Amino acid sequence: MSLSALLLLLAATSSVNSEQLTQPASVTLQPGQTLTINCKVSYSVTSYPTAWIRQPSGKGLEWINTIWSGSTEHKDSLKNKFSVSRDTSSNTITLQGKNMQPEDTAVYYWVDCNIDHTQPSSITIRPGESLGVTCTVTGASITDSSYYGTAWIRQAAGKGLEWINVIWYDGSTAHKESLKNKFSVSRDTSSNTISLQGKNMQPEDTAVYYCARDPQ
Repeated sequence: MSLSALLLLLAATSSVNSEQLTQPASVTLQPGQTLTINCKVSYSVTSYPTAWIRQPSGKGLEWINTIWSGSTEHKDSLKNKFSVSRDTSSNTITLQGKNMQPEDTAVYYWVDCNIDHTQPSSITIRPGESLGVTCTVTGASITDSSYYGTAWIRQAAGKGLEWINVIWYDGSTAHKESLKNKFSVSRDTSSNTISLQGKNMQPEDTAVYYCARDPQ
């Protein structure tokens, strides 16, 4: 059973910082063993909530748990399998899973919640119309070289994650070749916001759209 622990991803109202996993990118366990993933962050772990999510192959994202400044919250069906803790002296967040089984094989993601979505959680548009989604970044300036960049990612139902584009701290951008004529990305440095624009949207563009901090 191979369990892959990845560094970079975010959920719809969250961001991903350029942090460090303290073990290899993949972990192989025997059924019944314990999973431990540590992530060392560059800011105080008391500053923002931190969540763990996972994605089994060919399936959608699944929230596991969240640790707040003084409490934790867990998905009910997973609360007896996974726990989350933190070490404030080393600014480390730890996910532990017990009695791991083949069905727990997944990519495990760490998420820190410090980007705000500035529109409803769902948007309905007609075929041919434009999409506009904006995220407000908090806790860092989008022009700071240490922040680096913000990426947009989407996930259609039943499919994997698809990278769309990224805008770097200096205003330069990069795009997925097949999507560069459909989507554009911009920023407003006065409000510290990043916006995704999509034109001529079609039913096949129906998806969950994520904004993520790209470390480099």
